[in-house]
Amino acid sequence: MAAAKDSAAARLVALRSLLEVATRAIALQPAAEQIIGACAQPGDTPAQVARQGGRVASDYCRLHGWAMDLIGDADRASLEFRVAQLLHYHAEMIDTCLKLAFPKFRSPRLEQRRLALHGLGEPARTLRDARAALALWISDLERTDRVEPPH
Repeated sequence: MAAAKDSAAARLVALRSLLEVATRAIALQPAAEQIIGACAQPGDTPAQVARQGGRVASDYCRLHGWAMDLIGDADRASLEFRVAQLLHYHAEMIDTCLKLAFPKFRSPRLEQRRLALHGLGEPARTLRDARAALALWISDLERTDRVEPPH
């Protein structure tokens, strides 16, 4: 019985940590949207966009790594896995935008793709929804398991 209670408590701690990771990722979304918008402007993209974008992409990569550590071998259909997947998408989207804005070689096709960028899109809302679902799940677990929060 004690082992099951310890396991439930450990799961709850991991879920709370994942909730914090998702919260931090959502807080970065406005900066990510700014970077994507700046990358999609006609003409040369200012160098500061590359520096800022690199920091935001790096932050998303770090958050993704933390999420992967927290979820362990979670099922690919689980909410935890979906949160980690969305963090990866955010990091990749910023990276792709920067590559399009600062290409090694310019081409009309790449320029067309760059000018068509429109932000993080539906995955940004999906991450916010997943964070809300995670918060509800944690609340339900706290209520049903009666696990005391760590002091």
